[in-house]
Amino acid sequence: MSSVRVVQRMGVFDSGVGGITVLQALRRKFPSIEFVYLGDTANVPYGTKSPSQIENLSRLCAQRLRDEKIDVLVVACNTASSWALPAIRQEVGPLVDVIGMVEPGVASVLDRCLTNTGPILVLATRATVRSGAYRRAFETALPQDSGGPGTRDVFEQACPLLVPMIEEGWLDHKILLQTIDEYVSTHRQQGREGIALLGCTHYPWIRTQIESRLPGWTVVDSAESVAQYLASRVAASGAKLSDQASSPEVKWIFTDPEAVPEFARKILRSV
Repeated sequence: MSSVRVVQRMGVFDSGVGGITVLQALRRKFPSIEFVYLGDTANVPYGTKSPSQIENLSRLCAQRLRDEKIDVLVVACNTASSWALPAIRQEVGPLVDVIGMVEPGVASVLDRCLTNTGPILVLATRATVRSGAYRRAFETALPQDSGGPGTRDVFEQACPLLVPMIEEGWLDHKILLQTIDEYVSTHRQQGREGIALLGCTHYPWIRTQIESRLPGWTVVDSAESVAQYLASRVAASGAKLSDQASSPEVKWIFTDPEAVPEFARKILRSV
């Protein structure tokens, strides 16, 4: 990001509506910036698709946002971030700074490792887990001295049923709590309170429910992680932010507007 550029417009891209959690965090952090949100609701979910499909769809979305004259593109989809970030950067070109989900999430977890010595658990879609992106990032960042004081267990847990339940609006349904319990119970029963990273942008909507099934654990919100990471990146680069007096309206783009879940429609009115 060049120090002489003015950051005026940010694009936020997700396979559907989960990236709205990231958009909300970004708007709190950058209230004077114009935002364009693109949800590929015609092709959601990405978490069940092949790597080539994820890359091709991500390229198309990147093209659409590039045409919106954005300065920064936040890939608010862990699956696209895990499989397609290089393709997205190639598509938008060098003048658009591209931020994914993996690096900011890992950085937030590492900050908490100073006070929490337990295991790290990444909750994500099957495709994100299959990519190995988070595991590679943690292996690079953490000491690999087996048995030493810096050694830390890293687990990835695919949670394919959570997104459909969230989009159905079952945020307080007992079936959601039971499903979360199925996914995390093995890790909880090991008796060590660790750090759980929400590796899907839908999951911040059920953060409280996840925390209830992982008592004593530190739960890291991926949406807040990206906002903080980008704020630090902008400050370090010396880039100038737009100085509009009021928060501009979000431009919403959905590839299939009819496929936007009802619970998300209600949220859109308050963003």
